[in-house]
Amino acid sequence: MSLTLTDLSRDPWLLAEVDDLISANMPEFMSWESPGNWRWHGMYDRYPAHQLCLLDGNGRLVAAANGLPVAWDGAASSLPSGSDEVLVEAVDHGPPDRPDAVCMLSVSVDPAHRAAGHAERLLTESLRRAAQHAPRGVIIPVRPTRKPHYPLIPMEEYAAWRLPDGRSFDPWLRTHLRLGARRLGIAERSLVIRQPVARWEEYLGHPLPGPGDYPLLGALVPLRVAEDGYGTYAEPNVWVHHPATADHAP
Repeated sequence: MSLTLTDLSRDPWLLAEVDDLISANMPEFMSWESPGNWRWHGMYDRYPAHQLCLLDGNGRLVAAANGLPVAWDGAASSLPSGSDEVLVEAVDHGPPDRPDAVCMLSVSVDPAHRAAGHAERLLTESLRRAAQHAPRGVIIPVRPTRKPHYPLIPMEEYAAWRLPDGRSFDPWLRTHLRLGARRLGIAERSLVIRQPVARWEEYLGHPLPGPGDYPLLGALVPLRVAEDGYGTYAEPNVWVHHPATADHAP
């Protein structure tokens, strides 16, 4: 298949298709209001060259990656709290004077084109571009793809699971590690969505009668309902770092 790699600075008309592709890969509630989600389109406006798009031979979007430049000193202890903080800092305050790294926040592949290596190609392209102006490479708050099947397992424990051959249990984490990434730690509250219980009930189609933890289809952890009448989904992610190497230099 003939594929074309572009970005939103070259082809801004793809913006709506990128949004649609992301939505198709996420539960609906993941697009609800959060500090980062409020600023998602601000990322498109400020950093269009970091919004990578992969098109098939008919010009149809088959995969997209969303990122932005960040300041980071290379220490795990100084990583942002997660995607919300990255977006707030980058959109509200603009790019750092000298970016240290690129933070990739999302990689989405059309369901009909999965297992074709498109995600790996976008990761490699992001690293190649980072090598030109971000010496520390690429950092990613990874959303493990199989974690929704195990919402009660703490993320730290889940991320440490291994297959009998020693590889990471989670397919998406496994891909990153195979491509040379190292795991830096857990972003316990990477994305935080806090909404009235009534909205969660409408979405779920059943009542949430009292405080407690409730299952949420597609979520990595349960929804937590508090006595104040609000439900909070605080999603943990796994920070990984793809260092820039000579192999990625232009």
